[in-house]
Amino acid sequence: MKPLLLSVCLLWSLSTVAQNVYPEKVCDLPAELNETSGLVKIGPNKFVTHNDSGAEPILYIFDSSGVINRRIRISNASNIDWEDLCIDSKGNLWVGDFGNNANDRQNLKIYMISSPNTFTKDTVVASITSFTYSDQKAFPPSAALQNFDMEAFTWYNDTLYLFSKDRTNPFLGYTKCYKLPARAGTYTATPIDSFYTGSGGFLTYSVTGAAIHPSSNQLILMGYDKCWVFTGFGANKFFRGIKRTFLFPSLSQREAVCFENGSKIWYTQENSPLGTVGLYKMDIPPYSPTGEAERIKKHYKIFPVPASSKLLIEVADEIATPGMLLEIISPDGKMVLTNEIEMSVKNEISISTLKPGKYFIRINGLSAGSFVKIAEQ
Repeated sequence: MKPLLLSVCLLWSLSTVAQNVYPEKVCDLPAELNETSGLVKIGPNKFVTHNDSGAEPILYIFDSSGVINRRIRISNASNIDWEDLCIDSKGNLWVGDFGNNANDRQNLKIYMISSPNTFTKDTVVASITSFTYSDQKAFPPSAALQNFDMEAFTWYNDTLYLFSKDRTNPFLGYTKCYKLPARAGTYTATPIDSFYTGSGGFLTYSVTGAAIHPSSNQLILMGYDKCWVFTGFGANKFFRGIKRTFLFPSLSQREAVCFENGSKIWYTQENSPLGTVGLYKMDIPPYSPTGEAERIKKHYKIFPVPASSKLLIEVADEIATPGMLLEIISPDGKMVLTNEIEMSVKNEISISTLKPGKYFIRINGLSAGSFVKIAEQ
């Protein structure tokens, strides 16, 4: 995305549950990175970024003093609108050329190269994932349906997850989550969920970057004046987890983010009338799921106990939200069954395929007790 236009009215719309955070600026970045739009960390004091639309198809490796140490050109790529960068469990880098401000692109691509730590050459050939959206029928669609611009994605469990930047008019305030296979080829991206960011305005409720930290079960979505952190989710039900909103002290063109660990993130800011290009770090305020898990345990009922062929589960209105995710975990820690729980009803869950024994229950990624399965009579 190009620099922000200040002709748009800038309004704050603060949620009462949002927490204020105060990132630390680590360094300025050189003018060559004025439109830094993706960020991953590939080693101690070793970051990778790229510029967005119309720039050279180059990945830049830089350090926390703002010095560019290496430039890697992807020889079989062009930068129509590179908008985000992510890393997989093997260290491979994925570059999303899916910026789509006008919602009319039909040449969407994601480029993958192996970890820069494994080679020294300055030009590489990428594997290419080409794709379309299963729910887009017109290019562009009507103004009310223009939610096919992507500026954020991440890799998780051999799948790529893309998050839309809502450009509907009037503004609806939703980001849609799509999934794609993490491999070369031509595919159709399918929507799997959506998250209501808020309808206060495009600049204050847009999603501009994403990152995931699998070991702490956290997903972050970056925005211009805030970020959203989801934790305690199961499988790929990111938006069914616990959501926390963190409010930055000012509006700025924040478009790239990555995790250092489960409690610290790094992000870059583009050069714009709202601020100069730079690298920032921020601690994520600690959150203990223990209290939330105890609250869940107090507000759901499971019967009969013990159970043979089915469980009946009721969730009290105090904790009920649409599409809560139930997971049943075996004693050896394997997830053996998942099911969505509906509100204000007795949810009947078949457990006939489970072997007799003790099982544990998670609701929205949080421990919610256990039950014993006995042999059917």
